[in-house]
Amino acid sequence: MKKMYFLILSLALFSCSDDDNDDCYYYENRDEAYGVLANVSPNSGDLYFHSDENEINSNPINYGNTFGFYNFYTGSRLFSLLNNVGDTLATQEVLLSDNQIFGAFAVNTFDQIELFISIEANVNPNSSHAVVRFINLSPDSSLITVSSGISVVADNLAFKEVSDFVEFEDGTFDFTFSDSSTGQILFTDTNVDLYPNRIYTIYTKGFVAPPSGSNDTFSTEHYWHY
Repeated sequence: MKKMYFLILSLALFSCSDDDNDDCYYYENRDEAYGVLANVSPNSGDLYFHSDENEINSNPINYGNTFGFYNFYTGSRLFSLLNNVGDTLATQEVLLSDNQIFGAFAVNTFDQIELFISIEANVNPNSSHAVVRFINLSPDSSLITVSSGISVVADNLAFKEVSDFVEFEDGTFDFTFSDSSTGQILFTDTNVDLYPNRIYTIYTKGFVAPPSGSNDTFSTEHYWHY
């Protein structure tokens, strides 16, 4: 079962795991940004994320796992990605604003690992709709098209490209991911429940053509918040 995490922004911040609604944390509302950490780098092993000199995740994040949301001071932050012996693998500087939502992703193959930080656009779904954005993080994919039924909802997504937010009525959807040039279906994410007034990110991971010995095939993960 996939893990999905969510965040509520109001006078205070609550962050809970969707798998365990008792596992919740309360934060006073300060000038902060809020981020998700995800390991989307096949065969990367245990990874640790740092913000400036501060370790964010005390427990390692393995491939395919997503954790958050974490709160961060606003301003210029230097994010670093470290392996289990403390070697810095990649860095990325980002300017964070108050109440900004972002995802920090370890991407690409391990020998070419990168930090990709995607800051969300400010959207406000109405009470009967959800909004979804799609990110292509499959390292060997060509351009990707995302469809729901007969409708194309995101087209020609290159590696590390983020779609605009797409609005959906609440309900259950299947999303099909295909090669934009050939039409070959790479993966179908079935029975995705979209609830009103929520903001979702769905991202691809894994190889279209896995190298010998790898089981990290093309698939998707997602997370959401209010």
